[in-house]
Amino acid sequence: MEKTGVLEDAVTRLMSVSLAPLDRPRRPVSISTRALSDDLAQVSVPGQVLGYVRSQWNGFAALRGVHLASAQLVGTYATRGLALEALRLRPRSI
Repeated sequence: MEKTGVLEDAVTRLMSVSLAPLDRPRRPVSISTRALSDDLAQVSVPGQVLGYVRSQWNGFAALRGVHLASAQLVGTYATRGLALEALRLRPRSI
């Protein structure tokens, strides 16, 4: 039994996929930083504190949490911009 038109139909569906929504940023969020000391900055979005960025001898540590005492280490990054981006991103869940 021969099926005709299946391959052509699949190709037609693949060609009609639109990628326009992928051109927009996923989360256009503007973040602001406030220097608490020479090596510590608070990172926030309007209405919410995301965490803190701390300068260390080997880079910048991103700490996620509202209060500095209970903030959890996200990671250590080479630049302050990468640490800010890590805090801006949504936390991953398992």
